[in-house]
Amino acid sequence: MNHKITRRHAIKLVSAGLIVPLTAHSLLANDQLSSLFIHGVASGDPDQSSVVIWTRVSEQDGPVDVAWTVAKDADFKHVVAEGVFVTDGHRDHTVKVVVSSLESGQQYFYKFRVRDVYSPVGRTKTLPEGHLDKLVLAVVTCANFSFGYFNVYDAIAKDSTVDIVMHLGDYIYEHGPDAYGGETGKRIGRNHQPPHEIVTLDDYRKRHAQYKTDLGSLAMHARHPLMVIWDDHETANNPWMKGAGNHQSDEGDWQKRRTASLRAYYEWLPIRDPENVIDQKNYWRHYKFGDLVSLITLESRHTGRSQQISYDQYLPTLKTKEQAQEFLQSVVGDPERTMLSKNMEQFLSSELEESVNSGRRWRIIGNQTVLAKALEPKLDSDFFSQLRKQLSGKALETLEEHIHLGKLNLPSDLDTWDGYPAARERFYQLAKDKKAKDLLVISGDSHSYWVNELFANDGQPMGVELGSTGLTSPRSIMSLGEQAMKHYDDLNSAHNKEILWTDGRHRGYIQLNINHESVHADFITVSTVESVDYTTHIVHSVDIINTKGMLSYN
Repeated sequence: MNHKITRRHAIKLVSAGLIVPLTAHSLLANDQLSSLFIHGVASGDPDQSSVVIWTRVSEQDGPVDVAWTVAKDADFKHVVAEGVFVTDGHRDHTVKVVVSSLESGQQYFYKFRVRDVYSPVGRTKTLPEGHLDKLVLAVVTCANFSFGYFNVYDAIAKDSTVDIVMHLGDYIYEHGPDAYGGETGKRIGRNHQPPHEIVTLDDYRKRHAQYKTDLGSLAMHARHPLMVIWDDHETANNPWMKGAGNHQSDEGDWQKRRTASLRAYYEWLPIRDPENVIDQKNYWRHYKFGDLVSLITLESRHTGRSQQISYDQYLPTLKTKEQAQEFLQSVVGDPERTMLSKNMEQFLSSELEESVNSGRRWRIIGNQTVLAKALEPKLDSDFFSQLRKQLSGKALETLEEHIHLGKLNLPSDLDTWDGYPAARERFYQLAKDKKAKDLLVISGDSHSYWVNELFANDGQPMGVELGSTGLTSPRSIMSLGEQAMKHYDDLNSAHNKEILWTDGRHRGYIQLNINHESVHADFITVSTVESVDYTTHIVHSVDIINTKGMLSYN
């Protein structure tokens, strides 16, 4: 039992054992992928009466007529909708149909056909209306093809209790084989294609196509509907409204690159298209699960984010804690720095109000980057002193940066909400105004698990944050070794009031079992992503109770 949690009576964490050993990628054994449907099928972006179904026709040049069928049963004896979709090279031969006039809370099956060739059969669901007893969400993020097999997707596909999958971003990565993940990709035979950093529309399409060939991905998409938000790597690392950290002038115009990446995203994901192309950046949703859950997703990359502040520019001049605090207040804390656009804030405000007035039990926020306040811990223990003597090169540079930040008590990462503290307070004030201080925030991007308590600057509790680790992507400090990461995680939790528990050593996902009394979250890991043979393990569990509009404990 974590002493801090016991003392503060916030959230109960428990350990658990193995679930079951799994051999990856067997779900599609009865559905042979033909050469016309090598990217499988997918569904998502549901509401109470409609859902998006998706596939892609391979090895075609001109226009193709694709028949689609939706039924209540896997044998397609009770067909409820059917039609023909004409696709061509203008949309990369992807097929996306919004199937409407469906029943709420109903399971459906769907398939596609080109001439006499059928796709695999997919399963999907519409959102429920009225009273709902329970909901099971699988929460995933950060799937880098080069770092390993998508065993996490495979494990989720095999779990029949899951109702829907929430993907918090970094669905693809933009890097070439000589960048992030490249060494691992070469070693295990999963190099990124095309073999360079992706910039053009054709590049992004080919990268999406590669990711959709992973057998774990094929199985998960066929088995469960998807709710998804993008983060940064769907376009380029650390974007903001007018650029990105991983976009250079010799890579062309930023706006064109972003437009190309988002176009490919809409083509390759089972999500509803915007009514106007100009609105493609305005991607946010409110998913309503009966009287149980509101799940509201944020867009915090392309529509409202100010440019990130770079430590490279400021750290060399920061020598004392006093200088560091002045930097935090005057530079990082500039009230003009924004994270969400005005339109995003207006949507969030109105939908939180609707959720509270409708009496839904839980308000979940789908969020890209860590929301909690996370200052770098002091790495002055004997362990890190000895480790420092053993390292050289990039590993030593990584440790030295963390040591410097810890001495100055600065945030670990300025790409998170810690780099936008005024925007975070505006977000909290918006929730306060709508009587929604019971937020359950689910966050991605960090490649670590998190259980965080959230507080506004005035001390008011704002809810709980659960962060999901990378599906394959590791945390950068893992280059120092697993033992160093364990020490770092322990120091991070001890140093920060809002961090109850964190773990950056594992790859996996979160499973949320939600009912009207509580949310039970299991932090599930896979034993490896470098082989398709793996086991799953629950490293922690957390129980959250909503009492009188505030998240607390039993």
